[in-house]
Amino acid sequence: TYRVSLRLMETVPDTLPGAVLVGDSAQPVYAGCIYYPSSAPRSWFCSATGYGTLGYALPAAIGAHLAAKDRPVVCVIGDGGLQFTIQELASAREAETPVIVLLWNNNGYGEIKTYMVARQIHPIGVDIFTPDFQMIGKGFGCEVVKLKNPGDLPRLMREATKRKTATIIEIDESEYVANYEG
Repeated sequence: TYRVSLRLMETVPDTLPGAVLVGDSAQPVYAGCIYYPSSAPRSWFCSATGYGTLGYALPAAIGAHLAAKDRPVVCVIGDGGLQFTIQELASAREAETPVIVLLWNNNGYGEIKTYMVARQIHPIGVDIFTPDFQMIGKGFGCEVVKLKNPGDLPRLMREATKRKTATIIEIDESEYVANYEG
């Protein structure tokens, strides 16, 4: 799935030249840390190295937009990480920051679970409750959409840049990987 994850990361600058990309500890971002070539300085921020912090990407993306209002800002974050800082959607709404949130939803801490299973460690603490992000995002006044087809992602991101608030594009990992052609 690293190839698929990397393609997700590459879709951002391909669609939104000059975009700032902010990554959390999530599967696509791990691929990005190894293989993603940032297009320019101050265009790729990531906390998924060493002891990366879960939840970093959303508040960092809001700050990046406030610092570079003329550039689109895209946050790549997992469902587990978003639950650490989901309240910052209120900040995005208040500050009218049109941050694009690519929510990689694998219903828990999928990368950690895969690691545990591969090493024959009984998975514990990785199958977390996953809330209805569609409802929560709407409650914070954000635009929210579930990605049905990977080919729709560029259009959805371009539409999001025209808004005055955050847009959450929820990506179901298993559906994305199953429908990915590339």
